[in-house]
Amino acid sequence: MQQRDISKLTQTEFDVVIIGGGISGAWLSLHCVQQGYKTALIERADFASSTSSASSKLLHGGIRYLQQFQFDKVRESALERAQYMYAAPHLSKAVPFVVPTYPDFKRSKFFLNCGMIAYRLLCLGENRLIGSRQENLPSIHSIKADALNTLCDLSQEKHTGAVVFYERHMLDSERMVLSILQSAQELGAQTFNYVSAEGFTGEDDEITGIAAKDQLTGNKLTIASKLVINAAGPFIDNLNSKLKSARHAPSINGFAVGSHIVTRQLCDHAIALTTKHQSNAKVDRGGRHVFVIPWRGHSLIGTSYDEIDSPNGDISIQADHVEQLLEAVNDGWPSAKLTRSDIVSGYSGLYPLHTENIKNTVYQGSGEYQIIDHQQANGVSGMITALGAKFTTGRKISALTMTLINRRLGGSKKISKTRLCSADYENFTAYRQNKLNEYQDQLGTELIDHLLMLYGSQFDQFVETIKSEPALRQKICSSQPDILGQVTWAITHEQALTLDDVLYGRTSLGLLGIHADELLPIADTMAELLRWSEQERKQQLERSVKRLLSTDKAIHGQQA
Repeated sequence: MQQRDISKLTQTEFDVVIIGGGISGAWLSLHCVQQGYKTALIERADFASSTSSASSKLLHGGIRYLQQFQFDKVRESALERAQYMYAAPHLSKAVPFVVPTYPDFKRSKFFLNCGMIAYRLLCLGENRLIGSRQENLPSIHSIKADALNTLCDLSQEKHTGAVVFYERHMLDSERMVLSILQSAQELGAQTFNYVSAEGFTGEDDEITGIAAKDQLTGNKLTIASKLVINAAGPFIDNLNSKLKSARHAPSINGFAVGSHIVTRQLCDHAIALTTKHQSNAKVDRGGRHVFVIPWRGHSLIGTSYDEIDSPNGDISIQADHVEQLLEAVNDGWPSAKLTRSDIVSGYSGLYPLHTENIKNTVYQGSGEYQIIDHQQANGVSGMITALGAKFTTGRKISALTMTLINRRLGGSKKISKTRLCSADYENFTAYRQNKLNEYQDQLGTELIDHLLMLYGSQFDQFVETIKSEPALRQKICSSQPDILGQVTWAITHEQALTLDDVLYGRTSLGLLGIHADELLPIADTMAELLRWSEQERKQQLERSVKRLLSTDKAIHGQQA
């Protein structure tokens, strides 16, 4: 990634400036620069630090839309998952999902398998998009009751076994966003974190750019652009409300906070547990589901559901979110006996709800998206809003938005499937084996596999950076394979600027039980490379420790 030179944002008139560094904004930056447009992207915090980082890390094939009879959404999600699997096979892996079945008809193995037949038909064509037989998802199959109890003890439940299907699970959703942004940068896009859009420049009915602010220095700047794309997710209305036209059209009328917890590992398969909470499915198997997913030696459990009125309040994980998830797991899986002491960490994210009637007790995850041409909607030219709802369909909303962008700027290239810059290999399975043969004696299988999932075809370049400095092979956290060289790489190649950027956006160690004293080598490395003063180093440590303690308090009730 490029080094930070904020003056690049003011030295030219861009064709497109994108506001928002989540999954939708990242794909837009890549698609725009592929069209030949002079492209810039700004993000007020770190890349993918809000909604895009707060998911279950799934590339969801849309199977849950079957219950809502949204067959078009099922197919759309499955094909979009395939796009990601082609774009960067190393950034996700197949994970088996176990759905327990029961004697009653709606939850029976027969009824669920009928649904799976429909699902397989709706997914036809995804293997062609994936383009590699080795990456195709394994077949859906059924298992008997004793086999299910062996995987995860549900013997206290009157189940009849389970149906097993497969999803793709990302090591970190932030890394997918970073890889897309890197691919855009290699083609000439300018992307900057910690730059906020404060308002617009231009006349009442014509936007000519953005009044922005560098969050690190406080300096104000003007970014000139023919077209501004607001892709700030749940926060789009914060900016759209500043349009000089009083007839701006906010598109969100409700918000939800969804939380996840990270616990001791309960099972090496993912399991979908039915909860007591109402769902909006047309065919309801008993309530909405909570997922328990194996992740980095732990279980990732989510999602809780809590509606709020505004996107601008405290959306950190709360004690009642934790209780909701613990109750859901222990009700659906009594033998798990999950308690607060089993929880390592947790996180929350904000999701937009833009249905007409918000039902406070019903999960509203619709997977919808909205693209607003403000020239038509409220007479303001030079402005488009692109609002997505799901990580998996981030590429799709970008492709749809490009149709409008091309209409405004005169482009005509068709958006085709894209291979990301970190996936410069023909076959990931063969590539992995080659790297194991080459480096196993030096690095060991666990570290090689971990680094390959992080960096893909940039693996050799990363290894070169740690060859001459043995200290960079030092493990950061006792329970994870991450090494100090990843911190150096995060700064020099991934625009990490704060300690939290490394802990959450580049390594996820902030969610995996890192201790306060294990932060010191990270802070020392960053201080040297970023030339922090001792005061800045101390402030970075204090901020990160405070965040860790705040999460711990919500989970365990300890005083921060």
